[in-house]
Amino acid sequence: MPGLLFTNTLMLAGLAALAVPVLIHLLLKRRKKRLQFSTIRFFQQQDEQSSRRRKLRNWLLLALRLLIVTLLVLAFARPFSRQSQVSATGRKQRRVVFVLDRSASMLATGTEGQRWALAKQGMQRVLSGLDTEDTAALIECATHANVLSGFAPAALVAQVLRELAPAYGTSSLADGLQQAVRLASGNGPETQSTIYLVSDLQKSACRSISSIPIPQQIEVKVLPVGDLSSPNLAIVRLDVGTHEGEKPQASIASFSDEDTSAATFDLTIDDRRVTSQALSLKAGAATNVELVIPILKPGWHDLTASLRTRDSLEADNTRYACLFVPEPAHVLIVEPRTAARVFEQEMFFLTSALDPTADSTNATPGSFNLAQVSPEELAGKLGAAKPASPWNAVVLPGLKNLPVGIGNALRTFVEGGGGLVLFVGDEMSANQYNGELAALLPARVGNVDSTPGLGSGWRIALYDTNSLVFSAFRLPNSGDLQIPAFTKRYELESLEGTSRLAFFEDGVPLVLARTLGRGRVALVNTSADTAWNDWPKHKTYVPFVHGLAKYVAQTLKHEPAQDDNGYLTGEVFELETGTQGRSAQFTLRAPDGKETRLTADTQGRLPDPGMTSPGTYSLRDNNGHEVRRMAVNLPAQESNLEALRSADFQHQLVRVQDNPKQTLAAGLFGSHNDQREFWTALLLGALILLLVEPFVANRTSV
Repeated sequence: MPGLLFTNTLMLAGLAALAVPVLIHLLLKRRKKRLQFSTIRFFQQQDEQSSRRRKLRNWLLLALRLLIVTLLVLAFARPFSRQSQVSATGRKQRRVVFVLDRSASMLATGTEGQRWALAKQGMQRVLSGLDTEDTAALIECATHANVLSGFAPAALVAQVLRELAPAYGTSSLADGLQQAVRLASGNGPETQSTIYLVSDLQKSACRSISSIPIPQQIEVKVLPVGDLSSPNLAIVRLDVGTHEGEKPQASIASFSDEDTSAATFDLTIDDRRVTSQALSLKAGAATNVELVIPILKPGWHDLTASLRTRDSLEADNTRYACLFVPEPAHVLIVEPRTAARVFEQEMFFLTSALDPTADSTNATPGSFNLAQVSPEELAGKLGAAKPASPWNAVVLPGLKNLPVGIGNALRTFVEGGGGLVLFVGDEMSANQYNGELAALLPARVGNVDSTPGLGSGWRIALYDTNSLVFSAFRLPNSGDLQIPAFTKRYELESLEGTSRLAFFEDGVPLVLARTLGRGRVALVNTSADTAWNDWPKHKTYVPFVHGLAKYVAQTLKHEPAQDDNGYLTGEVFELETGTQGRSAQFTLRAPDGKETRLTADTQGRLPDPGMTSPGTYSLRDNNGHEVRRMAVNLPAQESNLEALRSADFQHQLVRVQDNPKQTLAAGLFGSHNDQREFWTALLLGALILLLVEPFVANRTSV
């Protein structure tokens, strides 16, 4: 047990002041006086009791004053005790905190081997050098810093390390250091605290290091792994063109200081190679490779872009994407003209827009399967489709005469879930349409209105880009709809429940739509050919017609969610399954075939599904139906393997004096280096007794 020492030994001479309370006690001692009284037999017993109490209080007061003087003298003498600094073996106990970088760049291979393997070997050497009384802790530094093991014997930490597999995300070494400082700062002066940072010191992971204050007494050592500069070629982006206006392409970047001349790019779809081409890339350059994706049958397809080359990081030589090809919409085109040449037909422009390769020798499947019928055949064609119609939509031009029974046939078709597009024209009868198709029309058709002069025409002023009909024009520079000119139109009186999707400059509607049963009807206030407009001559016509057909056919609502291929390893995200997936059970199949059961919340969301490695994941419902497919890829920033030197990293560290949190014990028994001082507690005790002394003194004098 360490002895008690004094900083100011001469102050102990002040203990001679203990004589002062004794003198005061003797001088103030009450003296008895004799008084003449008739009888004392009533007071004798009470006086003896009072006398005993006064003596007890006097002795208590004397002890209290002696204690106050003693405490004051000892407080000024500054007593302290030496704290034990060494273990039984004569050395400080070591407490080691490992901060292990688990980012994808640690999978790179250099001149000495793979960085991850080198990191584990270096940590094992440090752990093997610890004594039995030493302890160690392990912090993983990935997308988030986590404590994998608190302070424990080296053997237990080594076991956790052996079972630890590499990760594929990013890392922030600043977060890991912050966690390590919190652990190491709780150690006392009898221990030696060391933080070992095990990392390739990738520059992207070293940001914000200077924002973490590190106490001076905590030692920080770096166990660097890997080379400072490692040649690397990577596929940083794979876009399969699932969005309007985007072309399929892959982006390849060089993170080397030397030119790359021997690399081969491959594109594989459903395990079948469809593209292979040689690449050469200048040092630090990047290039885009345009992809030619062949016609694919409806359903999900896996796309894998890969590089065949020799570089440091193999994990970023592959990138994944998934693509869903929907079933084509089956559309009936009503053609009133029986011209021998197709370009003379009234529906020629619309048919060419929906299926440009129709009737050609190299026809390819598209988003629409078209079939052409005459107006007289339409009712029979729809009536023969029992019990469910194989057609998704019907496109009807402005007809001179509506065949008998066509109104009922179209109404039954639409109410059953079909779509109908109605155009107008010169020869159609407004009265006949308002009568025969009254249950279908979104508006009552009035008189024909023509522009007053040649060369002039109405223009489209407003259109709803939130509707699928005009969604292709949502982004800037996606097409100018004010260019087409319209020379004729009908006066329309919109009915209740009708949606007006586009207007002319003067407010007359161009496109109106309504819902009937489970189907949709759209009315376009112009002709299907160029008789009333020049729209088919402009590039905005094709996306408009495609949007219009998809809108009424409603094929998109039957498609699974199209993935945007934007998932990255290491990120925490949630999957949306929609309202139909609320509280439902799902199975997630990983690229290695391992399946995980997941349960959606009440909003139909699957929080953190655990897609931690690159590849394609499949989500299926309880019936085994695939509801979604996701592609997960390596973060592109991990491909740049440029690293800091250990010395440069150490220079970024900010050292501060440790200001430990004050506890009650630390406040009363201050600690400085290896000393524990007691003067604060002694002085506080003396002050408390000084407050008690007047109370005891007054009671004694009574």
